[in-house]
Amino acid sequence: MIEYKVVRSRRKTLSLQVSYGQVLVRAPYSVDDKFINTLIEKKSAWLKAKIAQQSQVDDFCCDFSQGSTLFLFGQLVTLNIIFAKQVNTLLTEGINNKKILTIVVAERNKKKLSNKVLLAAAVKKHIEKYFKQQAEDIIPVKVATYSQLTSLTPVSIKIRQYRSRWGSCNNRGELSFNYLLMMLPINVINYVVVHELCHLEHLNHSKEFWQLVAKHFPQYTQAKKWMKINQSALLWRLASY
Repeated sequence: MIEYKVVRSRRKTLSLQVSYGQVLVRAPYSVDDKFINTLIEKKSAWLKAKIAQQSQVDDFCCDFSQGSTLFLFGQLVTLNIIFAKQVNTLLTEGINNKKILTIVVAERNKKKLSNKVLLAAAVKKHIEKYFKQQAEDIIPVKVATYSQLTSLTPVSIKIRQYRSRWGSCNNRGELSFNYLLMMLPINVINYVVVHELCHLEHLNHSKEFWQLVAKHFPQYTQAKKWMKINQSALLWRLASY
């Protein structure tokens, strides 16, 4: 029998989730244990396949647990998870100049987050919030700088998370950027900004588009190379540009 964790709530539907190799069942209070056991047995082949697939994930991929690592501005930082009254996320320097990203989770939630899957999900949310705050401070400034350099100005800028892209440009002149860009080195972030700005003139990846990118960011091939080499170590496994 596959081991699993049940989380009950007032939700109306039952769902199965495989996260970091563990099975999580989200169920309404009205669903009994026998029904859940039967469902787990029925879905056992699918669940085992998902668990096996996740077990093959690159060792560098962060699982949001204590001591795991992730990229922040192109450098690997180690996660330090603690519980305290005041929620916060802090970047500090440890022994031998080792970067530490401390995630302070609310003390009142310690008991609720005793399961490592639920704790990992909470830590992930804290990191996403931190990335977004950093991106909202950094990206608009960079867009303004490179807009002046390229004479290409977007109608608007949005910052959010995407599953499979670092940024986008539409035919209305609106640019969107993934706040997970904060994982990349500053020069690579610069490349992504220039890349999207150049789409304001060429809404494609034609020869003319790449010539424009090269004009304003000559080292773009090195930036693309970094993204390709380190793709497997990025948290959300985004595609290369």
